[in-house]
Amino acid sequence: MTFGIIGGIIVKVAFLSALAAAFFYYRVHRRSTGTMLIFARNCYHLSTVSLMTMSAMLLYLILTHQFQYTYVWNYSSTDLPLPLLISTFYAGQEGSFTLWALYTSIIGVFLIQYAIRKDYEPQVMSIYSLILSFLLLMLI
Repeated sequence: MTFGIIGGIIVKVAFLSALAAAFFYYRVHRRSTGTMLIFARNCYHLSTVSLMTMSAMLLYLILTHQFQYTYVWNYSSTDLPLPLLISTFYAGQEGSFTLWALYTSIIGVFLIQYAIRKDYEPQVMSIYSLILSFLLLMLI
């Protein structure tokens, strides 16, 4: 399997897990059940880990000059110094949406901790997970 196929699968896993997290958080908000809250948190964390993996794979492809992939071919070059080569991660539309989704998911991990302390995790994270799933939908 190539990086393109694996990356496509990871994007779909991230999208489906963010959508599942939104659904489970909404269900917890409507009916308070502890097991669904655990499912919601695990789905959100799976989405974040998937996005981190996908981002690391894209950065690896850029840094190793894997020009057989269209994104690397379009935005990268062997002549670029390392800081500019790293910045090609978000040079294209796909990379920009990946970066926004990555930042959103990482901020969401901290938001979960804050919302737990304030006792409104299901209300906040159901909407936040839905926002993340819309960003991931752009990548599919």
